[in-house]
Formats: sequence, structure tokens, C-alpha cells
Amino acid sequence: MKNETTPRPLFLSILVLCAFSLPFLYVYHVTSQWNPFAIKGKIFLVFYGLFITIGYLALLFRKYAGFFPFARGMVIALLVAGVARLCQGLYNGKPVGYLILLMMCLLILWRWVQWLYNKKR
Repeated sequence: MKNETTPRPLFLSILVLCAFSLPFLYVYHVTSQWNPFAIKGKIFLVFYGLFITIGYLALLFRKYAGFFPFARGMVIALLVAGVARLCQGLYNGKPVGYLILLMMCLLILWRWVQWLYNKKR
């Protein structure tokens, strides 16, 4: 019998998918709705920050579950959502500085993870 010390990839993938539901649960808890684009200012920033944090924590465990195939799609979806909210905020004359900082952090972390991934190859 083989002694396994690392968790199975399927278990980690399910755990990551459950973790990605946490920002949506936060939105539902605060506003009683599931749509993150219908929320305002600070609540959206918390949602966006939680999504970035959980996404990169999930990528730290990629050595146990392999490189998650949806990681690049997740980053692109977060950037598209951030740009959409940025345009909406600029159109309505709202301050968007924190959102810009979060998007810059997202890009820096994405580049850092790509560098680590390519370094280990």
C-alpha cells in the first residue's frame, strides 16, 4: 500500500471551488442578493479583495493539485470585472482609487505567480 502524504487533487479542487463561493456569501450576507455588480463602493471592494486573496491562496497550493486550469481565466475575469466597475465609477463621478490599487495588486501578483511557475520548470 502506498503511503500518500499529499491531499488528492480532486479534494483540493473542490475545496478551492468552495472557497471561491465565500465572496458571494459575503455579498449575500451584507445585501441579501447574490449579484456583486448591484452592490456599492466598499462592499464591492471587499468582495473584489476577497476574490483576489482566495484566488492566490488557491494558486499557492497548485503544487499539490497541479496548476489549476481556470487560474488564468479567473484573473482575466477579475480584470474584466474591475475594468467594468472602473468605467462605471468614472462615468458616475465616484472615487476609484482603491479599485485601481486592487487591480494593480492583481496584476503584480499574477506576474509574480507566473514567474514562480516558470522558475520551477
